[in-house]
Amino acid sequence: MQWVAVGLATGAIALNYIDRSTLAIGNVTIRQEFGLNATAIGALQSFWSITYAFCQVPIGFLLDRLGPRYLIGFALIAWSAAQAAGGLAGSYTQLMWARITLGATESPAFPGAVRITSDWFHIKDRGKPTGVYNSGGSIGPAIAPPLLTALMLGFGWRTMFIVMGCAGLLGALAWFKLYRDPAKTALEPRDEAYLAANRAAEAPVELRNWSRLFRFRSMWGLMLGAACSGYAVWMYQTWLPAYLEMQQHISIGRTGFLAMIPLVFSVLGAWAGGWITDRLAKSGMELVASRRLPAIVGLLASGVFTVLATTAGNATQAVIFISAAMFFLSLGIAGKWTLITAVAPQSYCTSVASIQNFGGYLGGTVSPLVTGMVVDITGSFVTALAIGAGITMLGAIILQTMVRSPISSEALEVDPLVLARSRQ
Repeated sequence: MQWVAVGLATGAIALNYIDRSTLAIGNVTIRQEFGLNATAIGALQSFWSITYAFCQVPIGFLLDRLGPRYLIGFALIAWSAAQAAGGLAGSYTQLMWARITLGATESPAFPGAVRITSDWFHIKDRGKPTGVYNSGGSIGPAIAPPLLTALMLGFGWRTMFIVMGCAGLLGALAWFKLYRDPAKTALEPRDEAYLAANRAAEAPVELRNWSRLFRFRSMWGLMLGAACSGYAVWMYQTWLPAYLEMQQHISIGRTGFLAMIPLVFSVLGAWAGGWITDRLAKSGMELVASRRLPAIVGLLASGVFTVLATTAGNATQAVIFISAAMFFLSLGIAGKWTLITAVAPQSYCTSVASIQNFGGYLGGTVSPLVTGMVVDITGSFVTALAIGAGITMLGAIILQTMVRSPISSEALEVDPLVLARSRQ
């Protein structure tokens, strides 16, 4: 049941990302149909991202209060309807509202996966499942280029959007049929004992205590570090196919295949990141440090390879450098997500995850728009990639300097002003 739960979460995230990728795959065709420039198409991604970001904050609180089964299941239905609506859009404005709705309804997927992992796994065993569900964010975009390009070339971009909406409804049926919360599942005594520490640490999440998360340096470090990694993720996920078409002069048909290669390396990076964090924790390294180190190394290495990508003189070099950059980016992001359950109290894991993800999508909001503007101004992706590299490395510095200690349940339950007075 542990891995059924993680598999369903991974599948939901993969579907989530395939739906997001429809805009990237249809980028050039949609621009031609609606007469848009690169800045306008980047703005569509930014509208989606800012909506997703602001929905993260209440979603985390609701997931901690209500659990993932019904919230994620109904969200799957809603975002699939929004995805299909994009294919029926008759104007730029209608397409914009479809993407905004998609952003709002996709918001429970990643925080829900954190809740599932923290419910089903002991704290020292969460690295591997975290790497697996994080790989859904790369599996989806890896599948997306060949699948969506074939749909678009065969039937048009509108049919591509509608088909993915129908696929999401089937996914919702599978979710409701198979997913169960551990507290409502009959388990063997040894499994009950394995999860006992999780359940003993559970307590109702109170809104006033939840708001105190923002008083902690570690919470701000997670959020700001995520903003930097989110910038890099959405620079690549939004613009990779267009980069190969425009910068390296590759046909749309070949782009569908070549854009898949770096995303396959992203999957491998996510798995590697989850495995490494568990190995470091079991070797005796302090828990927060064992999760933070892979995140820092991954982000630094990704920035280096992104810089190298600015020097690529042909498609082969570009794919090699970007594949390495995305491998290490995913490795770092897997470390960053396991860092949540090392820093946050059990009952607040989803809340901290959603706040972190809020930061990630602030970066993801800025990234597509800035990249589009830089490409319009310079006629090249070189400067845009250099900016992304610098921001990625900044994320590593933030995690190293700001995320140093866990947040305790006791600290959240005590008003800081009362605590300060008691120490006087």
